[in-house]
Amino acid sequence: MKKKILGMSAAILLCCVACQGESSQVKYTVNGMAPAAAKTVYIVDQLTGNKIDSVAVTNGTFTFTGTADRDALLSVSSDDSKWSIPFFNDGTAVSVNLADSTLKGSPLNECLCQYDLISGRMINGLNAIYMEAVAAPEDKQDSIAKVYQQKVEVVLDYFKTIFEKESDNIIPAAFIATYASSQDTDGLERIFDAKHAYMNHPVAKQVKEQFDKVMEAEKAAKAEADKLLGKPFIDFEEPDTNGKMRKLSEFVGNGKWLFVDFWASWCGPCRAEMPNVVSAYEKYHQKGFDIVGVSFDNSKEAWVKAIKDLNMPWNHISDLKGWENAASGLYNINSIPASLLIDPQGNIAARNLRGEELQRKLAEIFGE
Repeated sequence: MKKKILGMSAAILLCCVACQGESSQVKYTVNGMAPAAAKTVYIVDQLTGNKIDSVAVTNGTFTFTGTADRDALLSVSSDDSKWSIPFFNDGTAVSVNLADSTLKGSPLNECLCQYDLISGRMINGLNAIYMEAVAAPEDKQDSIAKVYQQKVEVVLDYFKTIFEKESDNIIPAAFIATYASSQDTDGLERIFDAKHAYMNHPVAKQVKEQFDKVMEAEKAAKAEADKLLGKPFIDFEEPDTNGKMRKLSEFVGNGKWLFVDFWASWCGPCRAEMPNVVSAYEKYHQKGFDIVGVSFDNSKEAWVKAIKDLNMPWNHISDLKGWENAASGLYNINSIPASLLIDPQGNIAARNLRGEELQRKLAEIFGE
């Protein structure tokens, strides 16, 4: 799943398009220059993901003419390019340079291209920091992770600026899938508010439909999972890191509150939450708080390495079946991180405690 120095002319005129009723076909003309090694250039419809046109590069140049839906979100890329240049099919010819990812055309499309270029460079920078963290020695990873998180916030702020500044036109439709993926329920409601002009665009409507389906599935799963609250835990058995079979019931009771943490080494949000879980363990373990980690990993090597890297000193089990983990169906888990808090009598007292919510619950149980 972003900050705000854009250097664009204040004279840019942005168009507000309704995109309602039957879509009309509009001619597109795209002229451009391609990188030296490029042989073929494509136009892709971002709504369907399909290539709708292609043309051979001649002496480093190319030209497209064709028709597509009015204001369809299209993009141009070559077989030698890692970058695509987006544009709305608004009836104005565009000129693109695939070597430097620039575009000349209508004010709307020039503005879109500028946002795309800046946000793309920022995201590439994030990816570089992530790869640096993966390759770094263990004692350097925390400091790099902090820098990464700071950069994530900058990128999110940049997208927020786009959506606030351009809410009266269709430009945010080009970024809605990326931005929405970073939002909680309240954020999604703000983004998907029908009052925004961009929500009339087919791409934005499609993204909202996809998120609506996911949210409905999550609501149904949560309602089903909430039926477990106050009920006795359901036992299951999986190997520990040494291959010994362990039952969940081995860790329940004995006067302890047990936090069952469902996670995986490949899960970014799980790793981001782990310092909070470690802090809770260190603060309350001596008072009767225990943890068992249940990993949705497939690789034992990655699982064991993450336990060490993240300093997780509690018990761990996993059948190494990924999403087919035995606990997934028993506890209606369709996303991670997820958790159970089991009281000393073996009843499920809470689910999916994270962040401050976990700390508040434990302070309520054990006192500060």
